[in-house]
This record gives sequence, C-alpha cells and structure tokens, in this order.
Amino acid sequence: MKRQGFQFKQFFIEHQDCAMKVGTDSIMLGSWVKVSDLANASGVQKCLDIGTGSGLLAVMLAQKSNEQTHISGIDIDKDAIGQAKRNMASSPWSHRLDAQQASVQSFTQNSDNQKFALIISNPPYFNSPILTDEKHAKKRVTARQTSKLTHQTLLNNVVQLLAPSGVFYCVLPSDVSQAFIDFADSLGLNLIKQLTVFSKPNTSALRELLAFRINDPSCVPAPLSRAPINREPPTHSTLTIYTQSHQYSDQYIALCKDYYLKF
Repeated sequence: MKRQGFQFKQFFIEHQDCAMKVGTDSIMLGSWVKVSDLANASGVQKCLDIGTGSGLLAVMLAQKSNEQTHISGIDIDKDAIGQAKRNMASSPWSHRLDAQQASVQSFTQNSDNQKFALIISNPPYFNSPILTDEKHAKKRVTARQTSKLTHQTLLNNVVQLLAPSGVFYCVLPSDVSQAFIDFADSLGLNLIKQLTVFSKPNTSALRELLAFRINDPSCVPAPLSRAPINREPPTHSTLTIYTQSHQYSDQYIALCKDYYLKF
C-alpha cells in the first residue's frame, strides 16, 4: 500500500491519521526557524513543539540542529501522537525526538519546571464553533479551533516553559496576529522577528511568522505588569509564495530549499 504523506529531502511524513495534513504554514515556519543560538550553547538543548500533529515541525528542527539538541512534541490527539511517533522513529534523528499525548496545560503542570531553549507552534487560528458528526472533521476542528487551545492559554504556558534566553516561534493568519502580539507583550514576550507572507504579488497579507523572546531574561516567566526595558524593534521582512504566473517565487524556494524535494 502506498504511504499517504509528503516526501522531503531527508525524511518522509505520513499524515493520514492527522486532522491537519502537511501544509505550507508548517513548512515555512520550520524552514524559517534559526537554531544558530542552540549550536553555540553547551550541553543538551531542549526544544518543544506544541500541537505537533504529524511531528513535522519537530523533525524539521531535528534536521537543522546538532546532536546536543533534543526535540519533544506534544498533542492532545491520540491518533496524531501515534503518527508523530512513527514519523520520528523513521527519521534519521529518532534518537533526538519524542512525542507524548498531553495538553499544553497538563504538560506545563507536570514539567518539573524544565525550560526549553526553543518552542515552536502552528496553533489553532479560528474561533467559530462548527457542528459535525464526521470523526475526521471533528478532529480537524479540534486542531484548528481556539476553543480547545486559546491563544491566551498558549502564551501563558509558553512564558512558563521558555528558557530565559529562549525563542518562541509561531505562525498565524495576518488578521489575528496583532492581537496575539499585543497579548504576548503584556506577558513579557517581546516580538523580535516577523515575516509577513503573501500568496501572490499585489494581494493581502496571508500569514505572519513570528519570533518572541522574554523581555527581561532575569525575570521568572509569569504574567508581567511592568513595561519592558531596552526593547529593540523587531526585524520585519516579507515573502511572496507564488509569482503572478503561479510558480514558486525565488524567495520561497530559498526559504524551503533544505526541505522541499523539488527545490
């Protein structure tokens, strides 16, 4: 039987048991993440993929990081975690990957105060309730509906799990990103880098790739009321996925060339 999934240059991701299939959002986010800080650090560095699904982002991080980096993925969906574990086990970096079924809230509560140098997430992005009896459709709603994981809940847990000098990466639709940035700022997470993504030239912004750090590395991650100090403005760039003739742009190819088989 032919496997259902996506072939990358160095690994294959099966996704038939996952509500959310391999998609452009995760591929862009995983490609955009920089692990240069991890490469210069001593000792084992821990990374966390919240809402790992098929495990794609975790495996992408494993490809670009060194042997001292361990990546964990969590997800509330049992079938997705089973798929993630199989994808991780079949990758060249299985010894540096693990996955477990858990909500981010329960994971934080049982984390024994462990901190992560890098946290990544392709979080839920809509609020509208959808009623359906179809099992797969229900799972897709869970994977993408913020009633199961609000952005506030996600960020509140990120500030507890992120190491003082760590970075949190995520991708969101452009129309909800500013509210997310503002709430992150209220918790002491400073936006340090932003990539605005357009589908084609002369179209509205489609996605925002965002990177955050804790404003004051000396503070204990918790809801912060004081204003950040010595804040540097974030670097902001743009990317267009397709040309007018609907070919992949040079920008997109350059971003994803380490992963896409066809690039």
